[in-house]
Amino acid sequence: MPYHIHLIMKKQLVKLIAETGMILAVSLAAALGVNLFRDNGLPLNRAYIPPETTAAAPVANLPEIDMDTLKALMDGRMVVLLDARAAKMYHSGHIPGARNLPLGDQSAIYPDLNEILNSGNTIVTYCIDSECLDSSFLAQWLMAQGHSDVMVFRPGMKGWLDAGNPVEISR
Repeated sequence: MPYHIHLIMKKQLVKLIAETGMILAVSLAAALGVNLFRDNGLPLNRAYIPPETTAAAPVANLPEIDMDTLKALMDGRMVVLLDARAAKMYHSGHIPGARNLPLGDQSAIYPDLNEILNSGNTIVTYCIDSECLDSSFLAQWLMAQGHSDVMVFRPGMKGWLDAGNPVEISR
């Protein structure tokens, strides 16, 4: 093979490798950017270790509460609402009056909520939507802590918003 053809092929190969590297770098930057701005982005600064509460499947027969009953309890101030979503999601909008008790951080935050959780009111957990199991895991964990009047609002924040209900935003 003539030397000039070999040189042209080598240049094309170097160009192809450089373009592939650039595509990979741009893809990685885009993926990291999306992860950074997502409400439920992956924590990249530490290894993900699922909370112990996620080891077992959620209790299948957890008591659930519907929208009308939840609103009635809210109107009567007979409910403690617990948002099981990450703090960033909670702060961007939550059911009015809800407290944030993110699954995975519940052991650290729980003592701060001890007084309100032992007020004798019904405890209702919720998370993103009906597919999200964090509210079930949190309810199960609360029951293991000795709370008996615990229910899950299965539609979660999505169901609350879809019904046209107001949200509260906190900083």
